[in-house]
Amino acid sequence: MSIRASSHQRSGSRASVTSVRSGSDHLSSKMPEASGLSKESLSDAESPTLAAYPSRKERGASKLKIFRKSAVKLADDLGRKSGYKAGLTGGRERVSGLTQQQMALYEPGSLDLQGMTEKGIDQLRADLAALDADCAEQIRKTVHDNYHQFIQTCQGIARLEGEMQAMRALLGNSSTIVAALREIATPSSATRSTAHEASSSSAAEWQESPEGQNWAEGLEDLDIAIAERRCSDAVQLLRKAEGDCAHPQSIDWSDPEHQTRYDRIEQQREQVSQRRAELGSVLESQVRDPNTKAGERRISAALMASAISKAWAHQQLLDAHTAQLRHQQEALSRPQNAGGGHADGTEYASAVSQVSFRGVALAANDVAAVFQRDAPELSSLFLVWALQETQRCAQLLRQHALTPLAVPGGLGPTVHCCMLALLYCTALETSHSLMLSPRLMRDLWPTCEQVLHKKLRRLNDDLKREAAAEIDALAAQSGVSQGAPAGWTGLVLLFPSAGHFIDTVKSTVDTICPLAGSKAAQVLRKGISDAFQTYTSALTAGFQKHQSPDGSFPYNLDVLVEAVMELTSTAAEQQLPEATAALVPTCGSVCDSAAFGNCLDALGTALGMQSA
Repeated sequence: MSIRASSHQRSGSRASVTSVRSGSDHLSSKMPEASGLSKESLSDAESPTLAAYPSRKERGASKLKIFRKSAVKLADDLGRKSGYKAGLTGGRERVSGLTQQQMALYEPGSLDLQGMTEKGIDQLRADLAALDADCAEQIRKTVHDNYHQFIQTCQGIARLEGEMQAMRALLGNSSTIVAALREIATPSSATRSTAHEASSSSAAEWQESPEGQNWAEGLEDLDIAIAERRCSDAVQLLRKAEGDCAHPQSIDWSDPEHQTRYDRIEQQREQVSQRRAELGSVLESQVRDPNTKAGERRISAALMASAISKAWAHQQLLDAHTAQLRHQQEALSRPQNAGGGHADGTEYASAVSQVSFRGVALAANDVAAVFQRDAPELSSLFLVWALQETQRCAQLLRQHALTPLAVPGGLGPTVHCCMLALLYCTALETSHSLMLSPRLMRDLWPTCEQVLHKKLRRLNDDLKREAAAEIDALAAQSGVSQGAPAGWTGLVLLFPSAGHFIDTVKSTVDTICPLAGSKAAQVLRKGISDAFQTYTSALTAGFQKHQSPDGSFPYNLDVLVEAVMELTSTAAEQQLPEATAALVPTCGSVCDSAAFGNCLDALGTALGMQSA
């Protein structure tokens, strides 16, 4: 048996050498495709040129050598993908599904391709591909099983990052205080206020005087208060320094002493300006710090308004609220990230509206507490900022709640999302005497109008199809009574499409009624008129389809001509006005009587009658 096997292997080797001669490029390109490796990964394998093969035996041996190195690369690649990794104790962990016996065959040093044929190598390649697919499936299952733990871990990490950020801010403030105190303690810092005056004898005398010493001590106290973040004390010291360096009411420029005093006051005012800028930077960082509480932010803004300017403090306060709003809005889970659906879109609309308008309310409270409504120009700036935030809220609703989800879902989810935003906006307007809802509806209405047009177009298509199908069915029936049905109920039983028409109009009006306005009334008036015209045209086309050349209708349809006229007249004069009555108090009537009359005249003429 061994002799036969070796003979079979030698014959297989000869066959492989022959195949190498005929298509070596095909074999070498096939191996990366089966194993998932790129051609570049096999570029290191030795590929001798044709000039290097003096005999068929040597060419066959070289080809087997290439196969051996390729298989080793495949085994290494599989080892990387299969999940082998060094443990903390020096062991190795295996992906479930791959046994030690299967992997031992492809360990480095255990793979022997010397006596294998080309067919055997192909089989080995197929086994490697199967093991690679099994490994990928095990990795997918592992990721799926540990997904919830991963999400929980990420949330815990996010909380830890927030705490670390707060600790980093506290440490940063402490290090800033220490650096500032160290700078104050240096001799150069102690004498910087009089560096320019030391060159003259008069300046030196002034430094040694009680007034000069008091000035230097005041500046030193101001520097220490700024460094220790005692902003209230710093503002008081700054005001005192400003009072000490005030210009006299009259200056005699001919007196050298007056000129020297004026120059000294200018230097003092410059020193005060430098301290004011440093204090402003400290107050600005406190106002814009996300970890600052509302009361502390108000105090810092009030101090900034007192020390710097009200307009600057107002702008910094609004910028702080803007940054906080952006952070909260970005933290919300968007519908496409949560899997999609009407419920997700509605929840996102409620969340983003609540966050946005609550943020505007908090900003309004801070502005009112800091500035006490004593600056009308600041109120105008706040109103502009509130309108911008309202526009931002509407943009997020259109992008993440209305356009991708509610539009395919229909008019109901779209109006529901808009109503949630309008609810929070109205509550803000009531509590803070603002007017933001017109801007909100101006930004949200185009999406609602798009969905409303889509629903009305779908109604037109349904009316065409249903009316044609009903007339064809009536024409094909036999034994229809000569008496036409009386009353709206009997007519609807004969023509269900009319009931569908009225029910759809009523449901549309009830849905859009909370957003009723001039634009909604205009769209509905045109849409209902077009739908009624479509319905009467479909009835006309259905009857004319079965009309004979002499202008007569089949008996089954001829007895229903008066019923059709009564049906359409009742719909135009009674049913449609009743279905749209909910809009009359806010928008007026949305039924165009003139358009309805023209449609009825055209229908009566086509059926050989005149409308009542």
